[in-house]
Amino acid sequence: MKNRFAVILTLVAAIATGTLAGTFLNSPDPSFWQRLRYGVSMSDGDYLFDSVADIVPGAPDSGAFKAAGALVQGTVVDIEPGIAFASDDSAIGSTVVPYDSEDAAMRYAGLVVRVDKVLAGRLGQGYTDGKIRIQVEQPVTTTLAELKDSIATAGTGLMFVHNLAERQQVLGRPITDPTQLAYAQSVYTPIGEGLFVEESAGSPVMAPLMDGQRAAQLLGYTYVSEDGEAEPSPSPTCDDIDPCYTPTSKPSATATSVPAGGTEPANTTPPSLTALRTTLVAAACAEGTAVDSSSC
Repeated sequence: MKNRFAVILTLVAAIATGTLAGTFLNSPDPSFWQRLRYGVSMSDGDYLFDSVADIVPGAPDSGAFKAAGALVQGTVVDIEPGIAFASDDSAIGSTVVPYDSEDAAMRYAGLVVRVDKVLAGRLGQGYTDGKIRIQVEQPVTTTLAELKDSIATAGTGLMFVHNLAERQQVLGRPITDPTQLAYAQSVYTPIGEGLFVEESAGSPVMAPLMDGQRAAQLLGYTYVSEDGEAEPSPSPTCDDIDPCYTPTSKPSATATSVPAGGTEPANTTPPSLTALRTTLVAAACAEGTAVDSSSC
């Protein structure tokens, strides 16, 4: 399973990197997310949910996916060293090395996020001084200093997160190595690649950790490639190794989004942060996990 997934990541990364390289190199002043995405082993994620509503805290398990621990609105204010591993095959269980070591094959940085509001669920360990740190892979092509230099362009977003140690416990894979456990207790992991960011006030949201087609499918708009052509959202592939889960048939978190394989919406513009927040809070209200009951 791990080897198969690694091959898929490698193929997708090769395609994505080729596409992003042109954007990155042609940009005189790359934004934070351009720098973070360039060269990262991106994928469109596991198709374990068919609606953003399935990630909302309190959403029932699909049998293959567990919802986020919390939905927050926050602003990215910094990025810090996190943890580094000597192998990129499987981080959990791999040997931990110093972050700046030449032996580091994979580095995870920490996005420092000022939590402006907890919208649903709860934040656990690692929530201190009104901030959390979200684990993201640092591209080998970008230094931490370069990411810090562009942090002012990161923006504000809606983020589905779960404390990493708590997440592994929930998944039945508790972390036992003392060094890795201490780290995991201090950081959060983005659930379902669910970071939806407004880079500048009033701009449509983007999903910097997702493949563009997958983001369009979840947020309810038609994906338009760089050549200006609308492309259909991907459908899940199923086999004996990766069987498809049974959809929850739950209403989508956005008015126009559809389950995987459904009719594609005509709109090509992502929602605004305000509009997405309204629909996600409504989904949290339906699950009984909205923090502000008056919003329901």
